Amino acid sequence: MKEKIKSYLFLIIGSLVFLFLPLLFSPRPPEEENFLFTKASLRDFLANLLMLFFFFLNFYLLIQALYMKEKYVLYGLILIICFLAVCILPSLITGHNPFLPNTDFLTKIHRGRRAGRDLMPNRPNGFFFLEEIRHHIFLFTAVIFSSAFFREKVRNKIIENEKLQAELSHLKTQIHPHFLFNTLNSIYALSIQKDDKAAETIVKLSEFMRYLLKESNQDEVLLEKEITYIDNYIDLQKSRLRNAVDLEYKANGDFWIHKIAPLLLFPFIENAFKYGVNPDENSVIKIVIESNEKHLNMTVFNHKVSVVNIESSKIGLQNTLDRLQLYYPKKHFLTIEENEKSYTVNLKIELV
Repeated sequence: MKEKIKSYLFLIIGSLVFLFLPLLFSPRPPEEENFLFTKASLRDFLANLLMLFFFFLNFYLLIQALYMKEKYVLYGLILIICFLAVCILPSLITGHNPFLPNTDFLTKIHRGRRAGRDLMPNRPNGFFFLEEIRHHIFLFTAVIFSSAFFREKVRNKIIENEKLQAELSHLKTQIHPHFLFNTLNSIYALSIQKDDKAAETIVKLSEFMRYLLKESNQDEVLLEKEITYIDNYIDLQKSRLRNAVDLEYKANGDFWIHKIAPLLLFPFIENAFKYGVNPDENSVIKIVIESNEKHLNMTVFNHKVSVVNIESSKIGLQNTLDRLQLYYPKKHFLTIEENEKSYTVNLKIELV
């Protein structure tokens, strides 16, 4: 939402600057005073307004409808027509025929020469008109290329978002199947023993899957919901692993006042359980999540243990790094420390 507001503000400010700033730099007859209130200034304003219109026309319609579909001849023809409109329509609207000499301007030049003031020495009568054309060519070219540049940036952003959504969908399908299978076995064992924890475990598993299938489809979720999802995951792991791992988990902070991209923290925690648990070895996992008014801090530590038949998580980790870069560019700090015995992740995200 904040990015959209910034984009709209940038668009509005850029449009206003384009409309009015060029009036101060466009070519003027040297004898013309108070040019901001003349028909020439009105012509410049109308020309800039037309070019601004063609910017949005090219950005939203022409590039996609013609250029992207390789209809280059038609696209070029329309651009030429648009340029001619910029050069001709403002003059016609202000009562000036651009194809005829400007008699008023020429009369002033001749009067100045008779009075001994050569206002345009060594310059042909059509010089000023040529300067206006060059001015329009420069601005119109800048308008076309800038609209194409921003269109390409938007297209790349859409492609990145689509890739991100595909990766997120893939991530959801990659929640370790053995975890679900073992959790169901734990629930079955608790049911046979008529343990009251069976019903509680079923509820947590239900909430876990509901979040995975519904809430995680959003661009952002309340940080509180993401933490609840992690809570449920860890509780289910405790129920499944019992005393097979020395587990410490702390989550403290103002989780209800922030939003975060879904399933952004989870892969680091899942990896700790995937590569840090073996009943026959010293298995230690420590997870600390804290937040304040501006930042979220997470530390995940696990001993390295022997694991078998587990696929590498390098692709999943890279996807998470890409998502961090896309959602929080220059607003996150991630360090991963690894040695022969342990694996530690430190993540800090600026949420404001």
